[in-house]
Amino acid sequence: MSAAVELCHAFVLHSRPYREKSRLVELWTLEHGRISAVMRQHVPPLFQPCLVAWRGKNPLKTISHCESVGMPLVLEGDALFAGFYLNELLVRLLACEETQIELFALYAESLAQLNDRASLELLLRRFERSLLSALGYALNFRIDAAGHAVLAERYYWYYPEQGFVCAPKDEQDSWSGKVLLAIALEDFGNASIRQAAKLILRTALAQHLGAKPLKSRELWQRVIT
Repeated sequence: MSAAVELCHAFVLHSRPYREKSRLVELWTLEHGRISAVMRQHVPPLFQPCLVAWRGKNPLKTISHCESVGMPLVLEGDALFAGFYLNELLVRLLACEETQIELFALYAESLAQLNDRASLELLLRRFERSLLSALGYALNFRIDAAGHAVLAERYYWYYPEQGFVCAPKDEQDSWSGKVLLAIALEDFGNASIRQAAKLILRTALAQHLGAKPLKSRELWQRVIT
């Protein structure tokens, strides 16, 4: 990458104080993927589309220009925690300077809809699946680890390293094929389907997140309880 970059479309994913008058920011850009940078200008709020430019060839860039674009997005209640959750997933899992155009578009689209409580879980599960796919670990809820079609009447264990493995019957920690096929169709009308999708995708993400817990999830749970 050249020493100076022209204006890019971006979102601020996270920022924290750095030295006396600067901040360390994690930015996700459409054109160049995630970057870490030092910013001395005013940092746009989270979930605010912006245009940024930076300089530097080292992993830690220096922001040379930043401007907000459009009206700020105000997230409230569960939508706010969901936004924090998406941002933390991206900071933890995206490699630096790897472009993810489709995932970036889905992120922007999801932010705009998070305040719709009725569709919140669908949006989160869709984003989690898309993120895993972008990382090269797509989940196929229609095909088992042996390459056979998932059958509604059968039961399956889920192993992140393998996928869905056929269980002899309704064993502990197994999922019915009917549930897996409903997740594949994003048929989340039933609470049990929503819970199954959440647990399976949480298991899949944990494989890549490691032992360090997600701060956004802990905060969300403390508020709920």
